[in-house]
Amino acid sequence: MRHQEFLAGVATRGGFAETDDARRAADAVLATLAEHLPGDDRDALAEALPNLLEQESGVDRAGGGGTPTEAGLVDEVARRSGWEPERARYALTAVIGQLTAEDPDLGERIGRILPGELRATGPTVPPDAASAGAQGRPQPVDPDELERVLQRLTDWSGDVHGIERTVRLPSEHLDLVLERLRAAESELGARLRILERTPTSLTVRARTESTEAVAALDLDLAERFDDIVATVGSAA
Repeated sequence: MRHQEFLAGVATRGGFAETDDARRAADAVLATLAEHLPGDDRDALAEALPNLLEQESGVDRAGGGGTPTEAGLVDEVARRSGWEPERARYALTAVIGQLTAEDPDLGERIGRILPGELRATGPTVPPDAASAGAQGRPQPVDPDELERVLQRLTDWSGDVHGIERTVRLPSEHLDLVLERLRAAESELGARLRILERTPTSLTVRARTESTEAVAALDLDLAERFDDIVATVGSAA
């Protein structure tokens, strides 16, 4: 598990525009989880984390025990991060989702202490996350325009409420895809939502979360994603 890549995954899953916010989320959530994990599972978490992240979050100093409730976990993350409970919950799902994607065994260990409401929860972008367009309210594309664009995109499917694509590449190549994707997202002011990450596959969704619809900028980013995958894939 790599420090910067882990934080970048948390940022993408949680809709955090700044790396500092992703680090803040990771520190708060990891420390909270460690408080409740049994000793063996807490040790597994500490061992899996990069040293810097382990030290920053205090996982190596936390004591395990107790079965948390959803409200209790959210309140603990809110207290540690200084965020409102709603945003703290997004931080929880983002960090847990990234941990599970990078280390399924660790995700299973953490899942044992999670209440049902948080177990197997997919990434959700919070309402105050940076949205596509960045200036004003992005306008959804109509079905005809979306159909025309889908014909030139690669392996994307869906409708005006969101389009998805799954790519399969070796893990190190997926890391490179995500690295270049983050640069493209920063340039365009839009985000692709990561729905699932496994060691050899990545599923993303393009849409503007604030409107729950596909906007023109989402399609631009989907096209950029295709170019990135094609370039990285050709070297696989």
